[in-house]
Amino acid sequence: MRVNTIVNQGLRLNGEDIKRSSDFCYLGSIVAENRGTSREINARIQKARGSFSKLRRVWLSKSLRKDTKIRIFNACVKSVLLYECETWPVTNEIQRKIQTFVNRCLRYILRIWWPNIISNKDL
Repeated sequence: MRVNTIVNQGLRLNGEDIKRSSDFCYLGSIVAENRGTSREINARIQKARGSFSKLRRVWLSKSLRKDTKIRIFNACVKSVLLYECETWPVTNEIQRKIQTFVNRCLRYILRIWWPNIISNKDL
């Protein structure tokens, strides 16, 4: 992949043509020509969802206090979700996606099920 180049000719190394790629995964992040942040955000949410689901027994435990569960959530799930977020452009769509995921997780941890209505601000 070439970034910030106008020339669209092939690239050769030791007499072999190198295939052009529009995106690739590097250190767990998706690098794309078109700044594929939506793909990166979706991949981050999927990875954080995996971390969240592995801790299901913790979330359903009655022996842990809620503030302890929130600290575990921040350390083990939010850190996965927000890895390398400083390189993302801040848009309303990205903020909405991340906040929706966090709210759903918090509602699960705090056992706020559908019939019980609570605002996102109170959450």
